[in-house]
Amino acid sequence: MTSKVFTAQEVGQHNKSGDAWFVIDNKVYDLSKFQELHPGGRKVLVDNAGKEVTRQYKAYHPPSVMKKYHSKLYIGDLKEGEPGYKPPPFQIPGTFGDLIPFGDPLWYQRFNSPYYKETHIQWRAKVRDFVENEIMPTLDSWKDKPVPPKDLLLKLGEAGILAALTGAPWPTEYLPAHIKGPENFDAFHELITIDELSRIGNSGALAALTNGPSIALTVVYKFGSEEMKRRIVPEVLLGQKMIALAISEPQAGSDVAGMVTTAERSSDGSHYVVNGTKKWITNGTYADYFATSFKTGSKGQLTFFLIEKDMEGFETRKLNIRGSDISGTAFLNFDNVKVPTANMIGKEGKGFKLVMYNFNHERFYVTAIVARMSRVCIEECVRYALVRTAFGKTLSEIQTIRMKIAAMVRQVESLQSWLENITYQLCTMSHEEANMKLGDVISLIKAHSSKVYEYCARESTQIFGGNALYYDGVGKKIEPAVGQVKGYQIPAGAEDVMDDFAARVAFKTAAKIAKL
Repeated sequence: MTSKVFTAQEVGQHNKSGDAWFVIDNKVYDLSKFQELHPGGRKVLVDNAGKEVTRQYKAYHPPSVMKKYHSKLYIGDLKEGEPGYKPPPFQIPGTFGDLIPFGDPLWYQRFNSPYYKETHIQWRAKVRDFVENEIMPTLDSWKDKPVPPKDLLLKLGEAGILAALTGAPWPTEYLPAHIKGPENFDAFHELITIDELSRIGNSGALAALTNGPSIALTVVYKFGSEEMKRRIVPEVLLGQKMIALAISEPQAGSDVAGMVTTAERSSDGSHYVVNGTKKWITNGTYADYFATSFKTGSKGQLTFFLIEKDMEGFETRKLNIRGSDISGTAFLNFDNVKVPTANMIGKEGKGFKLVMYNFNHERFYVTAIVARMSRVCIEECVRYALVRTAFGKTLSEIQTIRMKIAAMVRQVESLQSWLENITYQLCTMSHEEANMKLGDVISLIKAHSSKVYEYCARESTQIFGGNALYYDGVGKKIEPAVGQVKGYQIPAGAEDVMDDFAARVAFKTAAKIAKL
């Protein structure tokens, strides 16, 4: 059906209370019946009725508003060439996305890269299409609820997106034949997946959807028995069940060696008896499975077990995490919980190796999220600065604002380059080599990434001003940023612990091999 076309003069005739039309991005909207419902009051609509108001509209409304109301209020298009008509943006061959400068990684905007092939380009398009059509339109309806929507998890599983979060190789043997991964699946496909999902800009929602496959299932997938993998991996990757990683304890935090929760072998060797607690366990309130570390044996060496939510004596309790109910963060209590020996992951006493391997992957995952969320700040600030006016100028015309954005860009692009270099190492090193060589470097980039995000969140808040404090307006992706930073500075290794660990490794290595 062809849309009706209006002249600027025709639109201008509808310029009063009860009869108010507006032009936004060359689309004509009839807001006559919406005036009394407008959150900003009816006066601002009446004063601007019959006009082209794209800039004014975007200065106060996030894109989600148009997605919500377009079909209800749209009545036609402004005729091409009319006053107020804006030609569509010039399409540059080989580019992708909205083309907000630095709003996407540089390889999206026609920069050459040695890392990304056609298979990565195709996967990027698939994941973005899913995010734009399946997550963004519904996010506001569930991001503050205590449990993520089951239907969305199932869709993520069916699309193969959950499977892309566990790292290479693609888990072909644990998925239905019709769920195929991208050609030559590697760490860059995984990076793209995390990056595109992180565009939603909400850490709690992202944790609810991705933490399980990214940081918990990886322990089972890499080190579990074949029987365990065939039972657990398909359920989680298809979105049917959820899994959480449980390592941190109330008294230990980032100090893995300080754990005190124990698993004692029974006299007949058929099971272990677990006692103790875990804390700050993301997804813990609704997870079906828990990849959990305990101390075993007389020497108290770490061992991993798969805990199942219905085991007798095992309880979870919700923890109130700032702005993140959907993450399902929990306190776990083990009171003489009998865990079958078959639920052991890896070998007894060899859990420290699993922890270190998983920490590398978890820190890679966190860094990829934080790099994109920092970039979200840049993208939102550029959009806002082009339409928001202050002191008779758009913010983009004020040098102080431009300098803030430039400083954010410098930090984010350097972080991205470092991240892509590490991703290349993950593609070209064996797991054993990566564990040996990358631990200190990944620790550093994890600490650096949260510092970059903290800077971008602060500067974005200054640029948005009062709109950065309003969680349902044009700054809705900026408002949670300052709080979200804390959720990345501590988990997967606190900044000071990461810096100290990397520095200790550097001095130890220098003493052995450097020509001093």
